[in-house]
Amino acid sequence: MVNPGEPITVKLYGNRRLYQPRTARYVTLADLRAHMRDGIMVTVHDAATGADITDLVLSPQHLSPRRTEH
Repeated sequence: MVNPGEPITVKLYGNRRLYQPRTARYVTLADLRAHMRDGIMVTVHDAATGADITDLVLSPQHLSPRRTEH
């Protein structure tokens, strides 16, 4: 469980998997979207360089649910 007052730091690996070190588990964009909806601040760092890539990963096009067209 995440404490609402603490920001969440996530690492993005080269295989495009998101890892949350504090909970020692992989997370999805849906997980991050839920945390943000609950008012929890999320930051994303590139695992190889340590660069802050929060804006790139959490841009609206990445966070919006995918639509399937039939």
